[in-house]
Amino acid sequence: MRKIFTPLIAISVLQSHLFAFGVVLHYQGDEGDREAYFADVRVVSTRTPADKLGGATEIKEIDVTAVYENPNKPEFVHMKLQFECPNAFSIDMKTYKLSENTKKVKAGDAVKFRIGQGSYKLRRSDLQSEPLPVSDWKTSSAPMLSKAGAIACNSIEFDKALHGSIKGKDFDFDGFGQKIGALGLPSDMMLIGQTLPPEFLDFAWHQFWWEKLFAGERPDPSGKWKKRATKAEKEAALKKIQDMQKQMNPQIEAAKQSLMAGIKKSQAQMDAAKSAAKRPDGKKLTPIESNLIILWKGRAEKELVALMGNPLFGQAGDSRFLRYVKYWEKPGVTVINGNGAVVGGEMGGYAECFAEFKTKQDANGEWRVEDVLVRSNYEGDGLGRTRPLCEELAREASR
Repeated sequence: MRKIFTPLIAISVLQSHLFAFGVVLHYQGDEGDREAYFADVRVVSTRTPADKLGGATEIKEIDVTAVYENPNKPEFVHMKLQFECPNAFSIDMKTYKLSENTKKVKAGDAVKFRIGQGSYKLRRSDLQSEPLPVSDWKTSSAPMLSKAGAIACNSIEFDKALHGSIKGKDFDFDGFGQKIGALGLPSDMMLIGQTLPPEFLDFAWHQFWWEKLFAGERPDPSGKWKKRATKAEKEAALKKIQDMQKQMNPQIEAAKQSLMAGIKKSQAQMDAAKSAAKRPDGKKLTPIESNLIILWKGRAEKELVALMGNPLFGQAGDSRFLRYVKYWEKPGVTVINGNGAVVGGEMGGYAECFAEFKTKQDANGEWRVEDVLVRSNYEGDGLGRTRPLCEELAREASR
């Protein structure tokens, strides 16, 4: 009997340490050969070559991890999926005039994609990583690829839908669903609190394929998953699942619990953060934001583009959002056993910082900077690298 689970999406509100979540893009296959596809939506990178910036298309990259039940397939495959996206706006570098491209990639559309550098698979036989070669560009309308392309090509809209759905320590699931529906994504997508390939691997076995896990039927040629659950552990796990079944599908309930725990923890961290200055909306400013607002508030948008170049661009209502990003990354693998203990792998990590300039039209129709938002995120070896990335952005904007 084929089982289809509601996709689960998760978020990053892009502040250091905060709101690190992932998304389950797709679930497919019959028992014994099921596959779960996850994506880390904290960072959608721009891979557009310098000589193509400002053109009709741009290249966006999103991390997608496939987890496999079949014993003849890898434990997981981690892919740096790159998509060719229509540029939301083209900028005439002589006049700095923005021309809108109304064509958008939506879930269900055929997408042009390739597997980028840094992709790898974790072999099931010995739990060692093996690099994947960069692929040629191909076109596909496969559901997983189409959904990933819709998120990558509309990353700013997707991020704002997520950010805007967080209400204190709660999440507006209905509101989020309505917003992402405009991208062709299912309105009932749910959220989880996992982001890394090993976490996705653990989530799939403990939430999707728990029957096989408790029965000791998880493929284990490496011998590193060999510890079987005790009777007491099985009973406790089954009781937890039964309790969740009283409310709804246990996979969906587990995802919601994971999401809400992450939001509450992150909100507590934000509440504890202190900063003297405030943005026009009343929220506290970081020192970098404070300096950039002093420098840029009231200045023309075209001055910013002339200095910083072509931005990632979004528009909502009467406001424009020009985003500039700096990032660092290093591929890595961490393998954990059923008890949560690290059994092998190598450290990897990433760090990312963006500066987003909000502009509005003045009485003469000139677009001018009203607000600046600077946010960073990191994982693993990225600790300590976010501040230099943000400072580099600030230096470029202060030239």
